[in-house]
Amino acid sequence: MDAINTALNANLNVFVVISLLCLSMSLLVLLGIALSIMPQANRTLGAFERLADTVSTELQPTLSEASKLLGGVLKLQDIAHSSVSNVSDKVEDVTENFSKAAYGATKGSRIVGAGVLAGLKAYLSGKEENIEG
Repeated sequence: MDAINTALNANLNVFVVISLLCLSMSLLVLLGIALSIMPQANRTLGAFERLADTVSTELQPTLSEASKLLGGVLKLQDIAHSSVSNVSDKVEDVTENFSKAAYGATKGSRIVGAGVLAGLKAYLSGKEENIEG
């Protein structure tokens, strides 16, 4: 039985040694991969830092320019609104003047029409008197 135990222990010891060698080789491979990734990770982090610096330095001037632009747009909107209001007032004035002129023309044509009608009646009544007399 001792021979079986010794054989099993020897086989078990060989299996443990091979397992530890595989584990150490796997660890060496992972360490090599990690070391090759580290420079790229450092470059990526450096790029993120530069981007953050650029954003922080450029954001304030960009926001001030955008604010100025928005102010200009609002001024243009106010000017356009006042111009439209002025044009609307002028259109109302012109419409009122046309209405007055049309009313005056209508009134004048009525007066002229009444005058022509009265003259025609007077002419015809004078002609009838000449025929009778």
